Amino acid sequence: MNLDKNGIWTKNAAVITKLFPGLAEQIAGAENATTVPLTLRLEIAADGEPTLVVNGTYVHSKREPAREGARLADAVAGGGASCGVIVALGFGLGYAAAAAAEQCGNSRPVIIVEKHPEILKKAFETRDFTGFLSKNTVAFALGCAEDAIFGALSFFNETKDVCILKNRALVQLDEAWYAGIERRIRTWQTKDAVNEATVKRFGDRWTRNFLKNCAVSDCVCTYPGVSRLKGLLKRDIPLLLVAAGPSLDNTAALLPAFAERCAVIGVDTSLNYLLRSGVDPDWIVSGDPQYWNSRHLDRLGASNTCLITESAIYPPTLHHGARTFLFATPLPLGRQIEEKVDPKGRLGSGGSVATTAFDFCLELEPSVIFIAGLDLSFPHYKTHFKDAFFEKQANAQAARLCPAETRSFRALRDGDPFYSRTANGGRVLTDKRLVLYAAWFENRLFAINSARSQHKVAVYSLSEEGLAINGLQTACAGDILSLPPRGAEIRAFLQSAFITIERDFAAGGKDRMKRRAAMGGHVQG
Repeated sequence: MNLDKNGIWTKNAAVITKLFPGLAEQIAGAENATTVPLTLRLEIAADGEPTLVVNGTYVHSKREPAREGARLADAVAGGGASCGVIVALGFGLGYAAAAAAEQCGNSRPVIIVEKHPEILKKAFETRDFTGFLSKNTVAFALGCAEDAIFGALSFFNETKDVCILKNRALVQLDEAWYAGIERRIRTWQTKDAVNEATVKRFGDRWTRNFLKNCAVSDCVCTYPGVSRLKGLLKRDIPLLLVAAGPSLDNTAALLPAFAERCAVIGVDTSLNYLLRSGVDPDWIVSGDPQYWNSRHLDRLGASNTCLITESAIYPPTLHHGARTFLFATPLPLGRQIEEKVDPKGRLGSGGSVATTAFDFCLELEPSVIFIAGLDLSFPHYKTHFKDAFFEKQANAQAARLCPAETRSFRALRDGDPFYSRTANGGRVLTDKRLVLYAAWFENRLFAINSARSQHKVAVYSLSEEGLAINGLQTACAGDILSLPPRGAEIRAFLQSAFITIERDFAAGGKDRMKRRAAMGGHVQG
């Protein structure tokens, strides 16, 4: 080696401090990174390059570690292929990751996943990585990779394919931990397939609904978009999002007290539950275009709730007389018309109405969001909260050979269930579909808490027995109850804001009609 140990570290550290300040902090605390210290030993391989021994196990070749790394990199880098992201599981002394980055140039990102910061520090003390670190296609998910892997993948979201470059010796030392990372990567890879399947499944239904809604209510011109609500809660108004998980039963008695301290958003499946609990939510979010989902909103007309939906929703949903705001429809035809006539504002969709509702929460820009009933799992093997519409339907359709319990069992079984970690450190049954929703939440939480985020918000879950969602903190009922009661003030402010928005929207009605006429007038159903 041409440089001594300290010289190498000084050069690497200068680049890390400049380009990866967060990584520099993690490496600085490497000595305290693990409760059981690793035994690290450097040796010189037969070709004169350093090789690493961790807890008595060689993690690189004892003869030609550089050549071995180049061979492993070539297997996934494909001679510099122009698509896909490479995820290196286990860095060691970085032979394979550095070779992959060199082969790919700037055409493919390389994400380093390493559980132990002290291994990474040892590598930076041993080999010169200044060229590797200076590439703008290199990212790190170190130590807390379960928090960061979705964020790192999202940062390079123009890529769809993921290739895994695995140091088998290091992976075997922490097999369960790296298996969790690989599971999360697979979840990431399925998101596009899920979105494509959703479009294929509901495409015809969305089209029929949209044409009907345009013909009957001229929905694009009639209802303002959620973009007009952006930043509405910047006045330091706390927000409560009520999802529809089984743990919602634990907060039923406290919901009225919560509503006195927070603005309230509910998902469509929780509306009747909220009304029975004495809470008239400020907003209800609905995005499923099917008939049976519209039945969750049967009592919407008896409330003062605003409906947040889209123009391809099942038509009767728009006939309850509720104040309505639209978000951009997933239907390409509808979105094109909306963009020409009146852009509504997009909300994310992770496959669940709870993900869309959470994105709406972020659109309002509150300082804090509390979430009730977000389990994404089956705590105590419950599939839904008590007296949910699903339960009523199951009881109504029950037969001697197919009782309601059979439906619950199938709901638990058919999603490929497995056990995962809860927010309080326990175990809970979940499935692949729910984990995909959790991945969406983790991705959004990482984005809003990143250094690039313009609006940071504290997000807390009231469900400690639900699936652990990295980046989502837990809170108890007392945290909300400690806030000052201001329900009347919040409602008065919202009503005033809605009236102002609707007046401004009505003032632009003639322009919208002209733009619609330029597109051929009414869209006929």
